[in-house]
Amino acid sequence: MIRIYPQLSREDAFAELFDLENMLKAGQPLMPFANGTIHPKSIFRGSGGTPADLHHLRALHDGLETKISQIGGSGRAWDRAFDVVTGSFLMDWFAEDRNQASNPEVWPYLTILVLPDLAVQRFGLKPDGTLPKERYLSGRRNVFYRTYLRASSLGPLLEDPDLPLFEDDLVGLMDRTLSADRRIATLVGEKIQSIPRGDSRRQAVRNGLKVLQYELRVTDLSSLNESDARHAVNRAFSADR
Repeated sequence: MIRIYPQLSREDAFAELFDLENMLKAGQPLMPFANGTIHPKSIFRGSGGTPADLHHLRALHDGLETKISQIGGSGRAWDRAFDVVTGSFLMDWFAEDRNQASNPEVWPYLTILVLPDLAVQRFGLKPDGTLPKERYLSGRRNVFYRTYLRASSLGPLLEDPDLPLFEDDLVGLMDRTLSADRRIATLVGEKIQSIPRGDSRRQAVRNGLKVLQYELRVTDLSSLNESDARHAVNRAFSADR
């Protein structure tokens, strides 16, 4: 069954985020679907599918909550595990609704209304008492959309215990221009997986990503055919660079 996920207008998304901030500052518990129903200003865009109902969205919340509750550790290790676990779960959840998941406007609704208690575990109030808007509204920095994009492009690579990519590596790969073409990001992921394991592997990955970032300043990699794109990626990660 193809489902159409709800959205909010940008104005309503900002209003709901403001209410979320006030609840946190007042120490009130965050509950998905605080009014026990779909938001009255929900917008369902598209056709040929069934609107995602309250039961389905609650199942999304409860399933992801269970996965997050199993994460151990603290600090940056916990943050990285959160990103890996949520990305993997969301990839599976949206397996039949990829077109919906690829729409950035779906994610503010999910983040603010369906998964607020989970989102604040990763990005809570800042010292000034506000939430980081870019993590809750639409865009590739949204707390859940970013993990979904990473998982959809890099897959099992993110869970490789011998190659824990640092956050700035992932930002370089996914949150900037490399992820503009999912094909290029996938080629990069495949290349990283092929690099022999060893003490120098992590540095080779970081160097390769830096070279690719530089290459993007002068070459439109998305315009290359499959063979040339693969050659460009291989060249960036070659030993003599």
